[in-house]
Amino acid sequence: MPSKSYYIKKAVSIHGHYGPSLMLGLKSCLYAKSVLGNVTKCVVRTVGRKPYLCVLDGIKASSKCKITHEEWDGLSFIYFNGQQKIKMTLKGTLLSRYFNRPWDELEALANEVDQKDVSDLFEIVMPPYSIGG
Repeated sequence: MPSKSYYIKKAVSIHGHYGPSLMLGLKSCLYAKSVLGNVTKCVVRTVGRKPYLCVLDGIKASSKCKITHEEWDGLSFIYFNGQQKIKMTLKGTLLSRYFNRPWDELEALANEVDQKDVSDLFEIVMPPYSIGG
């Protein structure tokens, strides 16, 4: 598997700039791949506009999976590899920290996302536990 820095460079080249939304998508997908071995599909539940949808470019940089969007006022990802799945929901207090921020804060916030452990960012649920709705 390529290095994290490779994926960050690829994500920035796809998206056009380095920001926390991009990094949340990238970090969640890389984690899901490490757990599931591969990702074939991702359901992204979030607000249907920028900067929320910027997470999609982070996913695209690290996987060729099919991505679908469902409207929701938070941020969650459900990654699939066949019948295996993992649900990752951004912790509630972090939504306002990483979204709708001034342009000059984006790089520092992206670095913060990069440095944080995935469990500090997301509530993670895997079967046999329910991951519905």
